Formats: sequence, structure tokens, C-alpha cells
Amino acid sequence: MTFPNGADGHRRPAPAPSGVPPTYVRYLRDRLLEAEAGLTAMNERYERTKAAFDRCYARRGITPDTDIVGYINAKAMNPELKFWYAKVEHFQRELAAYGAALTGLAAADRMLAVDGPRVPADRQRARAGRSNLNRVG
Repeated sequence: MTFPNGADGHRRPAPAPSGVPPTYVRYLRDRLLEAEAGLTAMNERYERTKAAFDRCYARRGITPDTDIVGYINAKAMNPELKFWYAKVEHFQRELAAYGAALTGLAAADRMLAVDGPRVPADRQRARAGRSNLNRVG
């Protein structure tokens, strides 16, 4: 036996549209993919630059194992390492931002698609008064 809309036989209203244009979601997804590709490229570039830095300073006898203070100071003074690491951080922030936006939109869509009666927020607050606090089961 099939029911028109709900398992209990009651008609349910259609889920409210999210209000977010699909083109915007596609834009966010494309930007997320671009940020991911950028992060991968910048991370590889940073790793290559750091490997060259490590080789150069290892020839001078400055490694994290032999002279950690000298190594950290040399690394801090290297503008190329700073530049590529800043690029890596930029793409990490972009990836997090676009990922969070898409995750938030997906969560909002799920929340708006939930069937069932909605209780207005002011009625929810009115029921949760002090008389309900600290009650033993």
C-alpha cells in the first residue's frame, strides 16, 4: 500500500527551496577545486624550495640535527621560503573557506528539507523555563 506523500497517509508540503541558486553552488565548488589544485601546486613548490635550502645548508654543516638554532635562523632569513609558505597558507585558507561555505549550504538544505511540524522559536523558549531546570527524573 502506498501513501500519497507521507508514510502515515498525510500530505506533506513540498520542501522549501533553499534559495541558493545552483550557479552559485557550482561557482563555490569550482573555486574549491581551484583552491585544492593551487594548494597542491604551492605545497610542491614549497617542498622543492625547502629541499634545495636544506641541501645548501647541509653542505655548510647546518642541519636541524647539528645546529638547530642556526638552521632556524637561516630558514627565517630566507625570503623564498617565506614567500612559498605564505602561498601555501593562502590556499589553505581559501580551501577552508570554500569548503565551509559548501558544507554550510548542504547543512541548510538538509535542515530545510526536514518534514514535520515546526515549532516557532518563541514557543520553544517559553516551554524551557526555570521550572524544568534541576528536576530529578
